[in-house]
Amino acid sequence: MECLKRFILNRFRIKDLGDLKYFLGIEFSCSKKGIFMSQKKYALDILQDSGLLAACPDMFPMEQNLKLTPTNGKLLDDPTKYRRLVGRLIYLTVTRPDIVYPI
Repeated sequence: MECLKRFILNRFRIKDLGDLKYFLGIEFSCSKKGIFMSQKKYALDILQDSGLLAACPDMFPMEQNLKLTPTNGKLLDDPTKYRRLVGRLIYLTVTRPDIVYPI
């Protein structure tokens, strides 16, 4: 590993930051069984930013048998916050493929 680091250092300006702990919203930890990836902190940040940190879990993410049409509801004044939330939820499925459908 040290030889590889020196080789790369000779060609690029790099800095060894030590063991990987947190990168792009994903937490990493090593054990005897292997490497564990988690986005718990990222998920909690999403809940906090959206004001849903104290919300209770529900069996279904929305009303069952709801029929949505393009004319339902009113338009958002600023869709930026909604788009950011949707993007963050989609990225959350990187380590949680089991929640793709509800998201």
